[in-house]
Amino acid sequence: MASKKSKKNQENLLFLFMGLIIIGLLIAGFFLFQKQFSSIFAEQKANSEVITAQVPQTTASSETQTITKKEEYIPQEDAQNLHIYYGIKGKDKLEGETKKVRKNSMRIGQARQIVNSLLDAPSNERLYRLLPENLTLRGLFYDSGLFIIDFSREFNKIYTYGANEQVLAVYSIVNSITELDPKAKVRFLINGTEPEGDEGHLDLSMQLSRLESIIEK
Repeated sequence: MASKKSKKNQENLLFLFMGLIIIGLLIAGFFLFQKQFSSIFAEQKANSEVITAQVPQTTASSETQTITKKEEYIPQEDAQNLHIYYGIKGKDKLEGETKKVRKNSMRIGQARQIVNSLLDAPSNERLYRLLPENLTLRGLFYDSGLFIIDFSREFNKIYTYGANEQVLAVYSIVNSITELDPKAKVRFLINGTEPEGDEGHLDLSMQLSRLESIIEK
């Protein structure tokens, strides 16, 4: 009987020992799996951070290229400065801003450059564009001291301006153009047609001369 009982105890101990081994293997396997999973996760996270870090650099590069494309480089020997007049914020005056453009020996070409510059915003933050949005230049002519400027129909929007702002808008053009020839006069067309003299606060059917008193000194 004693022998059988001893043998049974040995079997129980063997089963217990095997059970402990199995539990140990399971625990070791769990930690090994967790370590491998953490390593893979860390590697994926690192790769993700590298990709994320690279994206803004690409975007910044493309933005720089866009800006560079807009700002045309003009060599000094091919450049000339034009004086363009814009409105001064909070004042009923005009102030000149120098624009660097590609050199043009013909007066009519320079006049076109001036008008196209007036259709853009000024660089100086204290100044503002006076001409209506979506306005385009249809044609520009020069003959015997007279500039004839033909604007699209959007030029009619200046008739909705107040008296002071309408005067500023018109003379921003007249004074800028007459920088090329102070004695010249300017005549306007709207969509190929002469303006009516009784519209607005200025008679745009007349030939207009330079007005120095409206310029901020």
